[in-house]
Amino acid sequence: MKITELSIKKPISIFILMVAVLVVGVMSFIQLPTNLLPNITYPMVKVYITWRGATPEEIEDNIADVVEKKMATVDNLDYLDVQCTEGLYTLLVYFKYDADRDVAYQDVLAKMGLVKKDLPKDADEPLIFKADPSQLPVMDLIITSEEQDIIKLRTWVENYLQTQFASVSGSAGSEVSGGAKREIRVYLDPHKIQVLGISLDKIAQRLKEENLEMAGGRVTTERKEFTVRTLADYKNVNEIKNVIVVPDKNGRTIYLKDIAEIKDTSDIQRVITRLNRKEGVKLSIFKQAEANTIEVEKNVQKKLKELKAVLPAGIKIGVIYNQATYIQAANNGVRDAVLIAALLVIFVTWFFLGSWRRVLIVVTAMPLSLLMTFFAMKMLGFSLNIFSLGALVLAITIILDDAVVVLENVTRLQEEKDANAVIKGTNEVGTALTYVTLTFMVLFMPFLLVSGLVSLLFHELIIIIAIAIGSSRIVSFTVTPMLAKYFEKAENEKITIGDKLLEGLKSNYRKSLNWILNRKILVITFTGVLFVLGLFFLAKIGSEFLPQADDGMITVKVKMPTGIAVNETGKVLTNIENTVKELPFVESYSTLAGGRIWGLVTYEIANEGEVNIQLAPKAKRNISTDKFVSKYAEEIQKGVKYPGAKVKIFHSKMKGIMQTGDFDVEIELYSPKTASLLEMHATAGNLISQIKDVQGIANLDISIDVTKPEYQLYLNRGKLADLNLSATQVANTIKTLVDGQVVTSFKEEGYYYPIRIVMNEEYFRGKEDVGNIPLFNKNGLIYLRDVGTLSHMVGPVEIDRKNQMRLIKVTASVVGANIGTTTNAVYAKIKDVQLPQGSFIKAGGQAQMMKENFKALGMILVLALFFAYVILTIQFESLIWPLLILLRIPLSLAGITAALFFTGTPLGVTVLIGVLILSGIEIVHGVVLLTFIQQLMEKGMAVKEAVINGALIRMRPVLMTAFVGILGLVPLAFGLGEGTELLKPMAIGVIGGLLFSLFLTFYFMPAVLLMIINKKR
Repeated sequence: MKITELSIKKPISIFILMVAVLVVGVMSFIQLPTNLLPNITYPMVKVYITWRGATPEEIEDNIADVVEKKMATVDNLDYLDVQCTEGLYTLLVYFKYDADRDVAYQDVLAKMGLVKKDLPKDADEPLIFKADPSQLPVMDLIITSEEQDIIKLRTWVENYLQTQFASVSGSAGSEVSGGAKREIRVYLDPHKIQVLGISLDKIAQRLKEENLEMAGGRVTTERKEFTVRTLADYKNVNEIKNVIVVPDKNGRTIYLKDIAEIKDTSDIQRVITRLNRKEGVKLSIFKQAEANTIEVEKNVQKKLKELKAVLPAGIKIGVIYNQATYIQAANNGVRDAVLIAALLVIFVTWFFLGSWRRVLIVVTAMPLSLLMTFFAMKMLGFSLNIFSLGALVLAITIILDDAVVVLENVTRLQEEKDANAVIKGTNEVGTALTYVTLTFMVLFMPFLLVSGLVSLLFHELIIIIAIAIGSSRIVSFTVTPMLAKYFEKAENEKITIGDKLLEGLKSNYRKSLNWILNRKILVITFTGVLFVLGLFFLAKIGSEFLPQADDGMITVKVKMPTGIAVNETGKVLTNIENTVKELPFVESYSTLAGGRIWGLVTYEIANEGEVNIQLAPKAKRNISTDKFVSKYAEEIQKGVKYPGAKVKIFHSKMKGIMQTGDFDVEIELYSPKTASLLEMHATAGNLISQIKDVQGIANLDISIDVTKPEYQLYLNRGKLADLNLSATQVANTIKTLVDGQVVTSFKEEGYYYPIRIVMNEEYFRGKEDVGNIPLFNKNGLIYLRDVGTLSHMVGPVEIDRKNQMRLIKVTASVVGANIGTTTNAVYAKIKDVQLPQGSFIKAGGQAQMMKENFKALGMILVLALFFAYVILTIQFESLIWPLLILLRIPLSLAGITAALFFTGTPLGVTVLIGVLILSGIEIVHGVVLLTFIQQLMEKGMAVKEAVINGALIRMRPVLMTAFVGILGLVPLAFGLGEGTELLKPMAIGVIGGLLFSLFLTFYFMPAVLLMIINKKR
């Protein structure tokens, strides 16, 4: 090859290029951002509409129906996901994976612009923004104080602390939850205002009128110009108290303080956050999409140190969650696997090639290829993450094979005293390696043609391996031959133990291969039996989407009986905290009472809460997260001590991957809006009764509750007409007195706080008190009970919808069993369940993801094999030889499935990615072996001898590749470091495939080759 000849003629040029690659590669590596997962950008848009005091059913009727009808027509829509909770409408607009997120956002803005006029007039302005579920908080902080109450603390966090972290480099802002929001509450005395004949509208009007700042124009003198301003905004609470409402009929002035109690207090606290039993205010800090998680975390930590010197007395800032801690540990675990693989390359190369000079050649080729890969990663905007580091582990095996194929062939010719050994040895394998490179590349091409979550997750891994292969081919045709020429074997080089062992192996292999070639049908039959056995293993191993990381994160979810207040929920969670603090290996625990986290949103649901437990790092405990849950779940449940409370304890799912959800099994029950929620809920209960005895099922639950207690007022329109009242007047009065009405604001130190008129909660102790709500009418004293019938009923806590249909989910965890197998058993149990008219069931959660993404991966594998066949056909100008080479791939599944079966590892997407990589290695072995045999035959060697000698020539590089690949993947296969669990199934599968590949290369393929060649002749 000309490039090889040029490299040998110009060693100084090659050397200086090596130095340049070293400098650029190291600089690129240093600048690579560090994350847990690849940079995934989901095309998703969120819409929030707040309608304070509205029930889920009102929100569904007046907002959901209106918005979703229009949103369903947006381009590239995947699906609409909706939650209608008390006072809040949340719409997640999911687009197809290949949609442009900016265009999608503009489309949603346009659609919302068309429906704004049809939304309730008293609903807040819709909030619309691009969302990314992969962008988790870099850190969750909790701020506590021994001296300040929870109102002042939240105020300080919102007004001061948030602005401090907004200036941190790489920060994308923060969100506050917990604590209590400051507001000025005007607690009206309904009896006084009714006796005095003062309407609510009048009170609201007077509060607004007396609170203003207004420009009055300009006054110009002979030399100067002055601006005239009226400053009549409220300076303190006393000014609000002394607002004149109206003079009474006797001329006496009525002040606001005469008919109301004015307090500088807070809105009703509906969410409580705690860290290690200490209540505080939670602050979640997010990073910019392209920012380095580790660097942002360092910047946040630096800011925290600066703030400690200026914090008000008694305030402490604690860390609930630090994403960087696990990312660093996980990447260190996979990085260690890369280093181990690199060290094994050195040892294996020395052992098999028997020369430190040759070790130097291989050791030079490997980092050069990796450094070129780092440069490409930097240019492509990739990050160092679990998958990209895993790609490097796999790439080392392929890089070694390239260097060894060339070096071993050159070495063999040098040992035969060939004067032109370097160029000749490189040329002999050059064409084969070129076609193998093309074949490897086309194996990965389908990832560019098939969209989906798998493509998003693994495109970095695939591209990195492709780049590493390309870089390796360049190095193997330039640097490797140049160094092989420069470090030619010395005449007196000693024979090593590896040489002696290899000679013994070759002698025994020649005998065994000769025996096999005389019994070709036997080895082919035996291979067929192993393949059938592999299919048996495949049917038994079960499946999953992604393996769960042993990250020590555990969630304890509690659902109290419907109608329980947040304070009562908080007490039960305190019982759980008391139990958790006594458990071993617990590093910290944080609590959320009165809320439910859905994505990045915390919903106010008084009877729900959770305790999130963080165990010590993997290296500091002798129990896995899953085993911890199994061992202590019962003890935690016993600590609840509340009748009717439902407790679910599970290993928290990996965050940052869209649609994985909290639960392994999700049965989605869809019904039209005309269907009764109570009937849907009953059907969901029936589904639970059908699957509760399935082995491995735990934490069964229904996603929504339809038994929230309500007081429902049925108005008597005749009485309303008689009293000259409208339904709207009555409803607005109830809303103002019960929920309150923000009429203006109070400014202090540049910040604004709402002023709300409302009735004191002490007036509402039961149904009778609600009936005594006064209505304002000139005809005298009128109460709510006079214009309608008040009934004690139940309603939904929330209404979930998907693609404009109502949705209820039956959720469950899988404990001590395989997700795929258990899910299949669940759906087999419910296939004959009677459903309400118009209703249907779909698989959700991991079952849906596995179905969609396994299908995509299957398409990728089929296309990859087709493209590989095209390249191999061009290379060999034959339709038969490519089929023989590709036959190795399905046959190698016997080794993969056997390894998974005997280690109890389910089949997941990482395993299928491993199959794709292994396919490339199988093709390399097949192509190079066939090429050597053909070259020997062209030199006049007999067919059988050519087959035997070709196999013997390939013996050393195949063994080296297999040993490095297997030993390099052992740390991942055993899950020895943090985060390695994600790549563990792939490592186990590839190890099994590499072991079986040895049999295919050394015995099966020579036997089939000899049979085909003899038949052709």
